[in-house]
Amino acid sequence: MKLLTTKSLLISCIFLLFSCTGGDSPKAVAEQYLKAIGQYDFDGAKKYGTEDTGKLLDVMSGFAKMAPDSTKNEVSFVILDEKIEGEKAIVIYKEEGKESETSLNLLRIEGKWKVNMTKESMNDSETGTMDIGATQTDTLSR
Repeated sequence: MKLLTTKSLLISCIFLLFSCTGGDSPKAVAEQYLKAIGQYDFDGAKKYGTEDTGKLLDVMSGFAKMAPDSTKNEVSFVILDEKIEGEKAIVIYKEEGKESETSLNLLRIEGKWKVNMTKESMNDSETGTMDIGATQTDTLSR
């Protein structure tokens, strides 16, 4: 009986350990970041980004405030892959309804994964996180 209780306790501890550590993986951070972006919650997304990412999110927030609410549809994403190399990671995702895949760069800063979006990465053809709703704002030109 004591052996069974010890095994159960050990299995529970292992389960809890893996459950807790999964929340700070690049994939988990990217999921939370993209979920916030998809809901136009730029302040919420800042929690998952570097300082540079926060600055760009402030700009995105400003543009989003100018867009009519009727053009703001919640955007969903699917995480496809995660590649970790030391203190850097890339998460590949796809916006639902789109054919192309997009990459999101992350850095490990003080032990935590953070989305690293810069002006340079915005201009890179492999990065497309700023595409959210950008083509839906010009409703008067039709």
